[in-house]
Amino acid sequence: MSDLIRVEGASKRFSNGVVVFENLDLEVAAGETLCILGPSGCGKTTLLRAMHGLLPLDGGRVLIDGRPVTEPRRDVAMVFQHFGLFPWKTVTANVGYGLELAGLAEAERHRRVEEYIDMVGLNGFEKSFPYQLSGGMQQRVGLARALAMQPRVLLMDEPFGALDAQTRETLQDELLSIWERMGAPTMVFITHSIEEAIALGDRVVVLSPRPARIGEIFRVDIPRPRTVAKVIEHPGFVELRERCWRQLRGKDRVA
Repeated sequence: MSDLIRVEGASKRFSNGVVVFENLDLEVAAGETLCILGPSGCGKTTLLRAMHGLLPLDGGRVLIDGRPVTEPRRDVAMVFQHFGLFPWKTVTANVGYGLELAGLAEAERHRRVEEYIDMVGLNGFEKSFPYQLSGGMQQRVGLARALAMQPRVLLMDEPFGALDAQTRETLQDELLSIWERMGAPTMVFITHSIEEAIALGDRVVVLSPRPARIGEIFRVDIPRPRTVAKVIEHPGFVELRERCWRQLRGKDRVA
């Protein structure tokens, strides 16, 4: 697989002088799911926003298809940790918002909204407002809104981090299934959960504490299609989890 996303020498400094990461180099192959782990404050979300063109870097660059990212692209969609829904819009209106901005014809917009509301299991809630939905259902709306754009790249910023364990595992399994059905779009997934990173990822990147650098990159050799239960039961899961955990704790730092 060829590289779709390249991060070259990326550095970011906040206005208070804090350097969150520096000289980061990273490649994401077309059709790959890359999960990024790291301690709080190491710049995982900041890096993801730079990949989406929402935040400028202070050094280095991000390229998609060989072109520098300077602003959001229509073939890249982002799912936020805190849902990012418009409280005054219904499920249908929230899911269709990006399509409307993109100028899609009304008939095609309605077709896609129906398709992706069905795909994330929200049939019957089309006219509901966010305050009428559970946290898990709100995140399904955010996911449907991103998927409706039919992106080549999905950027996921801890989308299940605020959910209870049961809802989280359900949505992890559904995302694995949806990812397969959509033809395996390229995905970069930020998480604090080692189990989630292993369940979803083809590779897992572990970042060091701030200023973040690449600690180690682990390949997940667990066959697809997957479910969370199948991944946890796989013979290689425990060893891989331990290696990730040791790296996060600084026990396996690469010299």
